[in-house]
Amino acid sequence: MKTTVKHGPDSCRSDPPIFTIETIEDYALATRRIKALSVQDGSSHREIMALKDAVRIWEKATQARNQT
Repeated sequence: MKTTVKHGPDSCRSDPPIFTIETIEDYALATRRIKALSVQDGSSHREIMALKDAVRIWEKATQARNQT
């Protein structure tokens, strides 16, 4: 699974990570990680949201491939 993180200057926070799910194994890892992240601090929340976005994109692409 690819992850992109853009770091701000020392005085600023980083942008949320961007995950790209490339395989079914990545998908399984992402869904397990979402379930495991129960602590809701700022960085955990951003990670969960980024993972959920990646899972949504993967599921949409998979559904489209299965319909063709």
